Amino acid sequence: WLKRTVAGVIARRICTLMRLLTHNLLQCNKKGVTNGFPLLIKPLVMKYEESQFDKDFVAAMVPKLQYDALLKAVEWVSQYPEFASGQGLPSGGLPALPAAVPAEYESDEDFLRRLHLVLFDVHLVEGKLVCPESGREFPVNDRIPNMLLTDDEV
Repeated sequence: WLKRTVAGVIARRICTLMRLLTHNLLQCNKKGVTNGFPLLIKPLVMKYEESQFDKDFVAAMVPKLQYDALLKAVEWVSQYPEFASGQGLPSGGLPALPAAVPAEYESDEDFLRRLHLVLFDVHLVEGKLVCPESGREFPVNDRIPNMLLTDDEV
C-alpha cells in the first residue's frame, strides 16, 4: 500500500510540473481539433534544476515518448535567451540529442544522461503552450500548465 501511495505521489509530482516530459504527454483537446500535438512552447521563464539520474527509469520512459515531438520541444526551448547563451545550464547549453533513438539506447548511458537532463531538469516556469492547429493558448504559471477548456471549446 505504501509503495503505491509513494509511487502515486512521485508520478503526480513528475506530471504536474512543467517539464519537457510533461509537455510530451499534453495535447489540445479543443472541439474540432484533429492535430493538437505537439504544443508549441512559448517560454517567458525557464529554469534548469538538476535531479537525480536513474538510468533504468529513463530507459523505461523511452518507448513511451513521442521522440520527434521531444526534439521539437528541445529546439523551441533552446531558443530561450538564457539557455541559448548557455547561462543556467551545467554544460553551457542543452545537450544535443540524436535525430533518432539509438538502437541500443538501454546501454547507452551518455544518451540516457542527455535525455534525462532534457526530460527532467528543464522546467517551463512561466509561459504558454500553443495548439499547432487552432492557436489556442494554454497558460503555464508557476510550472503548472492550465489545460482547462471553456464550455464552448469542449
